[in-house]
Amino acid sequence: MGSPELLDKLLERGLAHRALRTEWGKTVIRPTDPTLAFRDVLHGLQERLTESSSRLIDAHQRINDIQRAFSRRMFEHEPEEAVRVLTDSDEIQSLSISFINTAQSDYLGLHTWRFTRPLRKEEALSAPASVVDRKVRRRSIYSTEYFDNEVGYHIIQNAVNDGFDVRIYRNLPMKMKLVDEDAAMLPLTPSGATGIVLIKAPVVVKALRQYFELLWTRATSVGTPETPAASPAAARSGSPSELQLQLLKMMALGLKDESIANRTGMSLRTVRRHIASVMEDLSVETRFAAGVAAAKRGWID
Repeated sequence: MGSPELLDKLLERGLAHRALRTEWGKTVIRPTDPTLAFRDVLHGLQERLTESSSRLIDAHQRINDIQRAFSRRMFEHEPEEAVRVLTDSDEIQSLSISFINTAQSDYLGLHTWRFTRPLRKEEALSAPASVVDRKVRRRSIYSTEYFDNEVGYHIIQNAVNDGFDVRIYRNLPMKMKLVDEDAAMLPLTPSGATGIVLIKAPVVVKALRQYFELLWTRATSVGTPETPAASPAAARSGSPSELQLQLLKMMALGLKDESIANRTGMSLRTVRRHIASVMEDLSVETRFAAGVAAAKRGWID
């Protein structure tokens, strides 16, 4: 067996047992049936894991309670700590990553097409597994320029595939990141790479959350139509088809035909044919006129 100590451990774990051989009048060591033995071992490990998980959950809850209590006292006695200005690029990048890592229920983002250097596909990030396991709701609004750029379109597709709920908005005014209702990041420069404001004051964070929700209701969902190749012809009742609404919304956002093709999965020729059909149904000759006519009919905002 190797050593008396090892034998004692095997007996203690139930992986072996002593058996009396009557014909010999001696006690011998027999291995326990592997299926039964390891089932007991796994059961013990499961109990330890459950206990550890419960303790970990309790610890997280206590940490959150301590953080909130500390924040309240800090804002009451040192209100200047409720707002910080950061200008170090490395510190800004580290804080940006920390935002999504620490999210408990919500992670919100506004993304404009403004950078100090060209954006690369490799910079598309995925949410940490812990954030996914916590079922954090992740929502992002991107400016329409992302659809007119190959890298930008890749960034959006990566976000959608990673579980983000994504919408697009024309002329998005600024970048912003907001985690739960605890903190927000606002840029001091167009890109936000060299200067940001970190806000932890609850009253300001809640106001910024409401601002995001207003933009969210006006933004256009990135969800792909279920039947992009379907006929765009409107119903005879005069109501637009689902595909017509999708095309009109994207046209109103100023997206190019190539971007719409990428967005819907249709070929460029098909997109142009559908757009021509929509404009014919609305009896207009320009995209602008199509948007005006659709708005008058209450099809789009």
